[in-house]
Amino acid sequence: MKKYIAMSLFALFAMNVCAQDFDTEPTLKVDNQENDVHFTVGARFMADYAAYHTDFTPMQSGASITDARIRTSMTYKDWYFYADFGFGGGKFAQKNIFLQYSKKDKNDNTHAIKAGYYNDPAGSMARNTSLGSYHFISRPGSSMALGEGRELGISYRFTNKMFTAYQGVFTENQYNKIDAGYNGIVVAGRYLVRPIMDEKQTVHVGVRGRYVKLGGGTVTNNVLKKSVRLAQPMETYVDEDEQFVSADLPWADRIWDLGAEALYHNDRVFLRGEYFFKRVTKKRDSYSLFIDAQNNIDGWGDIDWWTNANKLRNNTFQGGYGEVGFMVFGKPYRYNLQEGVLGGLDGKALEIVARFNYTHLNDKVKGEYFNPGRGEYYANGYMEDWPGTGATSVGGGIVRSYTVGANYSFNKFAMFMVDYTYHRLSKDMLPYDKNFHQVQARLQFTF
Repeated sequence: MKKYIAMSLFALFAMNVCAQDFDTEPTLKVDNQENDVHFTVGARFMADYAAYHTDFTPMQSGASITDARIRTSMTYKDWYFYADFGFGGGKFAQKNIFLQYSKKDKNDNTHAIKAGYYNDPAGSMARNTSLGSYHFISRPGSSMALGEGRELGISYRFTNKMFTAYQGVFTENQYNKIDAGYNGIVVAGRYLVRPIMDEKQTVHVGVRGRYVKLGGGTVTNNVLKKSVRLAQPMETYVDEDEQFVSADLPWADRIWDLGAEALYHNDRVFLRGEYFFKRVTKKRDSYSLFIDAQNNIDGWGDIDWWTNANKLRNNTFQGGYGEVGFMVFGKPYRYNLQEGVLGGLDGKALEIVARFNYTHLNDKVKGEYFNPGRGEYYANGYMEDWPGTGATSVGGGIVRSYTVGANYSFNKFAMFMVDYTYHRLSKDMLPYDKNFHQVQARLQFTF
């Protein structure tokens, strides 16, 4: 009797804690009942085809193995270890690898301490949902440009039926491979409230916050230069060109992320969405750069002239998305309490989905002039080579993306997905690129 109770508890633990890591419950299990040790092995394969039509700059239509993974886990009493290795795109990649200790108290609250390399809790609801459980071929562009993915660190999560408080401390670079400086620090948290949660439906609302103190960078003229790049592909993995929506921010010092999210589902319908706000503050040793600039025939002579020609300004960006899905037939939608995300399709099913995404990577100053030939902004409303541009505008681009799709799950292991997306782009650097049309299909196998 005790054996069956233990196995039932383990199955419940695997469903609640591991669903983010395994898109479906692994079929290959090895149980050592004597030592209370349980091993699982799983895998995932995704092959995509995409056809693109653009106004000017071409995107490369074709097919690609977009993801291939081997996954393993071990559970020993209240301890859980997980490792995930990817081979998509013909390259080996380190995915999630972590150790977690989880315990329920007498009031049915779950306390979990997690350490290793895994998704930043404040990255976004979309980024914390496994791609194999997502209801679209790609995650929304705003979550890729303004959210955050995996980081190395340690976190604590408190969960019960009504609340989740998930916070942690992470490093800027998981391998400490930086050219100069030191590995920065990240503090992040995600907080959810579930006013409604029963076997039929769930409502959750939440907020996220993230603070980054950048430490690593490159040395420019004997001065440490820290930079941040914000970018997204056009919601596709066959051609992941980021030139259409991207912003490079030199002299970055700190990053502040704020976000909000909401989710609702019942047996046949889901609605969810997120908002992203990002502020990047900048800092540099202007005096040392000014002194270095004197070592040539065009020396500035006065630091005020140099500073006016090389202005520095903090930047803000925003974005968001909304998604809806309708289950034509199949098992009801399910909610993962521990991760605070919607689960994927389970068994034979057909659903229809739609999404709107908005990514805003522009932070322009009114009156500044952009010259596409030089790829530069000028502060005085016209092109001026001396004493410098004096401009601080960032033209990363604005994109509005509209997606409709259908997903058919043959069984719990195999699924076919098809999406159509229309993007409307506005970017000074690419004035002739406005309309993007793409049709994508995916064959996915998970066990």
